[in-house]
Amino acid sequence: RELRNDPTLRGQVVLRLTIEPDGSVSFCEVQSTDMNAPALEQQIVDRVLTFDFGAKEGITALTILYPIDFMPAG
Repeated sequence: RELRNDPTLRGQVVLRLTIEPDGSVSFCEVQSTDMNAPALEQQIVDRVLTFDFGAKEGITALTILYPIDFMPAG
């Protein structure tokens, strides 16, 4: 959707997120970005907080960095 509003939108957002043993995301924030699109970045964080990665037995919560690259369609 954002690319329709701004076809030149490009860059990378790196998220820091914590995945709990039950598969839920308990924490997500923008670690770094070069996009200058704070509304989009907040929408991404809000969406990732709803993800369910599936429960895994015998593990502890895991915090990872997850890069997302945005490139214009074309």
